[in-house]
Amino acid sequence: MEEFKEFDKLEHADERNLHWCIFDPESGHSRQITKQDFYSALSAITLNEKVPNTVLSQFNIAKNIAIYSWNCYSFHQVCEMKVYSTLEYALKDRLEKQAPFPRLIRAAISRGLVMDKGFSHIKTMSDKDPTEYCRTLANIMPKLRNSLAHGGSALHPGSLSTLIICAEFINQIYLNQPPEKYV
Repeated sequence: MEEFKEFDKLEHADERNLHWCIFDPESGHSRQITKQDFYSALSAITLNEKVPNTVLSQFNIAKNIAIYSWNCYSFHQVCEMKVYSTLEYALKDRLEKQAPFPRLIRAAISRGLVMDKGFSHIKTMSDKDPTEYCRTLANIMPKLRNSLAHGGSALHPGSLSTLIICAEFINQIYLNQPPEKYV
């Protein structure tokens, strides 16, 4: 059960974050992750210069929530909710103001704005379909966002990976130009 954090423990790491380790290639050993490690990983997640400041600002709010998840583990899910809403905001800015989230994701894929090769953790899954992974995102992202928006008790440290995936999605929709038939 989540508890209200005591005042004198506000600056302390949430114990659940201290169960994670990272591999140190210099020493060849694993070590406990630190707040600095987490901050460095978050700092490396950036949006490109074509992303408007209105989207960048909302994305930075999500990153700020993520760093505070170091002290309050349940903020991981608050961060995820914020970054999904930022992705939706970016899609509405780039495509259609009134369309629902799932349709916006599918439209970005069908218009060639988002492709598998634009995600750093994906090696092209299929020579025939350069959007195989993207199409899985179109199915899963709205469900993940809705599970956060409509309540639930699941807690997991997924904010970093969700930020990365959403950043790479947002970067693609602003970098890539749709074919002429969609302009």
